[in-house]
Amino acid sequence: MYKLILIVLSISCLLSENIKKSELTLKTISYNKIEYLSLNEFVESHQLKSTYYNSKEKLEIIFENKKIYFSPFSSYCKVDDKIYHLTYDVILKNNELYVPVLPFYHILESINLPVQLIAQKRDQINVLTNIYNIKDFFINNKTNGVSIIINTTKEFYKNQISTSINSSGWLNVTILNSAIDSIGITNSILNYPITKTQSIQLGESSQLSFLLSKKVDDIVIATSSKSIEILLSIEQIDNLKKIQELRKKWLIDTVVIDPGHGGKDPGALGLNNLREKDITLDISKELGKLIERNLGMKVIYTRTEDVFVPLWERTQIANNAEGDIFISIHANAAKPHSSIKGFETYLLRIGKTEAAIDVAKRENETIKLEEQTHQYIDFSDAKKIVASMTQNSAMKSSEFLAEAIQANLSKRLNSKNRGVKQAGFHVLVGASMPNVLVEVGFVTNKDDARSLSKYQYKREIARGIFEAILDFKNKYERK
Repeated sequence: MYKLILIVLSISCLLSENIKKSELTLKTISYNKIEYLSLNEFVESHQLKSTYYNSKEKLEIIFENKKIYFSPFSSYCKVDDKIYHLTYDVILKNNELYVPVLPFYHILESINLPVQLIAQKRDQINVLTNIYNIKDFFINNKTNGVSIIINTTKEFYKNQISTSINSSGWLNVTILNSAIDSIGITNSILNYPITKTQSIQLGESSQLSFLLSKKVDDIVIATSSKSIEILLSIEQIDNLKKIQELRKKWLIDTVVIDPGHGGKDPGALGLNNLREKDITLDISKELGKLIERNLGMKVIYTRTEDVFVPLWERTQIANNAEGDIFISIHANAAKPHSSIKGFETYLLRIGKTEAAIDVAKRENETIKLEEQTHQYIDFSDAKKIVASMTQNSAMKSSEFLAEAIQANLSKRLNSKNRGVKQAGFHVLVGASMPNVLVEVGFVTNKDDARSLSKYQYKREIARGIFEAILDFKNKYERK
């Protein structure tokens, strides 16, 4: 038994040596013969996010996925919704909050945060931080398989991940340039058809293994900023064609991007010689690259060059491609040199405001350049638009996509978030999938125009829309 313990310890030490660690030295103060640590210094040294509330009556620290709360003159702290006792009061000194060192680190280690107190001297402590980026996992059972969601603290790409299944039924997931939290992984809950799990650190890579009780027909990898998803099609159906059909329904794998205007239709004309058709094409191409590079999804463009495409043909392209999402990208306009600025996303509905109606009217002006216009709905007829909405079963998911676009653009752009609106855009009529129209800014506003003339700003727009598509994919693929 003694030899066995030594072997286990040796293996643990060997593996831990390969996990990236950072040793920090932090200053402490003595108060009533108890060593205290400045929470400000703790936050700064670990590069954490923190917020003071009510003139320092409460401090919130975000450490990985946990929210930790402290209040002065209290011996308790809260981690998410659970209360912990610090033994001694938190003190307020020189407008900073201080916590007792030993109970503080005892709590952090007990909730599996990657920190360790390794030495304590007068006026200072030495701590070790394990820089894990593979945390834990959870399992979603589906009608035709299982989804394994591996939580991460950084974004991994598909080319960093490989999978294999050995003769014993172990699914091995190897992740390059990663460090795995073996404790967090061990505490993850197992569900059918996964009966066991194990992890190992292999130098600069980590391997997470799952023992499967069912044969796997297919494996698909999807990634996001904070997760890796392993989609397993479990052997249930012998007919390969049926399996592929089920998989197609299961996955969101085709995005249709519609760069507004083009060719003889320049769209809105603004300051700095900006043309809407050029802006929309630049953003669309950048968005398509992000999707293909990071998600491996199929991207369909309604145009890839400066050509004229009728509005009705754009949704036809989307439907023929069996697209899962349709995004039409535009730039807005107001009176020359107007102060109106910002970005907004539209849904296909009757416009509620005069401004929304005006935007739809301007974008629909493209019809005048088309040779045949008989196929368009008269949006002044409420019955027709309501009938069109009734046929559109994707309205709820369109609303989610629109909200996600606004939220992600708001994080990235230094411009006004004008919210989600609704109007009667002909380009959205007939799309049989979730569909939105994004107005990325006003070419008639000096601030927006200056930004829209820069490549980096257009790339940020594309990145924001991409992150919204990722949010949408994560939400609806797991149903």
